[in-house]
Amino acid sequence: MGLLKDNDNEQLRQLVKACLLEISKLKIDLKKCQKEASNVVDESAILEIKENAESKLQEKEKEINNLQELLEKKDQKLEELEIIKYHFNALTAKPKKDLTSFQSQVYQLLPKEEDTLENLYTHITEIGFSELSNDNFEHVLRNLERKGYFESREKDSELYWKKIDK
Repeated sequence: MGLLKDNDNEQLRQLVKACLLEISKLKIDLKKCQKEASNVVDESAILEIKENAESKLQEKEKEINNLQELLEKKDQKLEELEIIKYHFNALTAKPKKDLTSFQSQVYQLLPKEEDTLENLYTHITEIGFSELSNDNFEHVLRNLERKGYFESREKDSELYWKKIDK
């Protein structure tokens, strides 16, 4: 699955490179036409050639912009898939020896940065633990703290939790 994504990105990058090469060629052709036009008396032919080259140049630039937008969308999707992969690996990882499967999942999914109970609870429910109550979540954190996986401290009359690497 990852190969297809890389392949798609590579194809889009190659298309963008091809378009840029085509634009360079068109610019060279435009300069040649302008040089030849200086030798020709018929200005209407020169104007027609110049307009044709400029319209092709604009078309290619639009195509490049569309391809760049596609690349950005693909990159965003890849980032989302990486987050899902991280969560999946955390959820399916073998539990730590002194934790229950659920405690281990919570430990794996919570960020390392120190944060409030409310923010950590919001984070874990957004991942998918929508049935988990705030009280049960706090109980899980206290058990993790008791086993040395989290530490809590009071700051500005609010309790902050920090994950400890084990």
